[in-house]
Amino acid sequence: MKENNRMTICRKIKLFPVGDKEEINRVYDFIRNGQYAQYQASNLLMGQLMSEYYKHNRDIKNEEFKNRQKEICTNSNPLFEDIEFATGVDTPSAVTQKVKQDFSTALKNGLAKGERTITNYKRTNPLITRGRNLTFYHEYKSYQEFLDHLDKSDLTVYIKWVNKIVFKVIFGNPHRSLELRSVIKNILEENYKVQGSTIEIDGKSIILNLSLSIPKQIRELDENTVVGVDLGIAVPAMCALNNNMYERLAIGSADEFLRQRTKLQAQRRRLQKSLRDTSGGHGRNKKLKALNRLSKTESHFVETYAHMISKRVVDFALKHNAKYINIENLNGYDTSDFILRNWSYYKLQQYITYKADKYGIIVRKINPCYTSQICSVCGNWEYGQRKSQAVFECANDNCDSHKKYKYGFNADFNAARNIAKSTLFMEDGQVTEKSKQEAREYYGITEKYEKSKKELENNEVA
Repeated sequence: MKENNRMTICRKIKLFPVGDKEEINRVYDFIRNGQYAQYQASNLLMGQLMSEYYKHNRDIKNEEFKNRQKEICTNSNPLFEDIEFATGVDTPSAVTQKVKQDFSTALKNGLAKGERTITNYKRTNPLITRGRNLTFYHEYKSYQEFLDHLDKSDLTVYIKWVNKIVFKVIFGNPHRSLELRSVIKNILEENYKVQGSTIEIDGKSIILNLSLSIPKQIRELDENTVVGVDLGIAVPAMCALNNNMYERLAIGSADEFLRQRTKLQAQRRRLQKSLRDTSGGHGRNKKLKALNRLSKTESHFVETYAHMISKRVVDFALKHNAKYINIENLNGYDTSDFILRNWSYYKLQQYITYKADKYGIIVRKINPCYTSQICSVCGNWEYGQRKSQAVFECANDNCDSHKKYKYGFNADFNAARNIAKSTLFMEDGQVTEKSKQEAREYYGITEKYEKSKKELENNEVA
């Protein structure tokens, strides 16, 4: 299968070492020591790379620096000689690739201008392991017997790792782990390929952050159909089509989301207040467990809600065979009025993108300026057309929206249609005054905007 017909997904899997108490302790020590060796090597390598970078006056095009960079980012770097790496994990190779990538990313994100610092690796960073070191297997007499146990609570699957370590996969409730069971089935059937992954110790649990290459479910999609997604206040996400004046999907409820989120935030504040005078020592860690547990609950709630919204957006696109999904580029935009300010918009965007990529749907960012102020039916713009958060009323008396939407024109739906119809695409750059001017020219409202702006200024002076 061609590489462009595959995509990468990640899954968290809880593991338990197979063996007696001594073996279990050996596994935990092996992972912790491996993480510590990786932490040492990563920071030493990045430090050496940065030292050469400053030594050559931050000139990445300098030939001497390029040669030194190649010498540093190799598995045979003398820095690694005194570090005891985990057996069989190939940490030196993983570290050199990771540090080289992070250094390159730092340069792109402003390291050369002094706008960011180098990456500082933590001792608890997950231990990187190669995909070929993770072998999934079962001990049933036949594959059919494995399938017979797939949806039962006694399903048993093992993972063979390096240094003669064997893990048992923890599935938990069959109903809640249906997706994980399906993933394991596809791995055993070789539909999914295991890639480079990481293993970490979270509290007392061993977690495998499994990276998989899976086939895309390519469908015949309509190049002329685009879904627009508007992030609103009353409705977290509204979907509309560029070629349909009526089809829409309102996803989520602001009241539902905020009620749960503010409830969790209030509980966290009360706990923080009560723990303010807690003394140090081991007792403090025990008292903070409730606070940490509550923080995780809040984080999981937001993650689940973001997954729900992104899935329904993609399902809406599939229902209408849309080839594209347009979303607003809110990088640097004032999102204080958006319900989604309560979680990372970038994360939601990532979820929509990777879910859409599975079916060959392309996600595009568009200029967000004036999408909620333009009439999606006739293209008219005037101050005050958006009567309220929920109602849009076109000021053009000849607009078909007055006839077609007899029961009112929903403002979020209007914005979503403008987003779907827009071809004013943007990269990850921030929305600036130049972006706003480009939007005014795109919608053909520059002259009308300047005139209205002067009239408003004159009225204020008067």
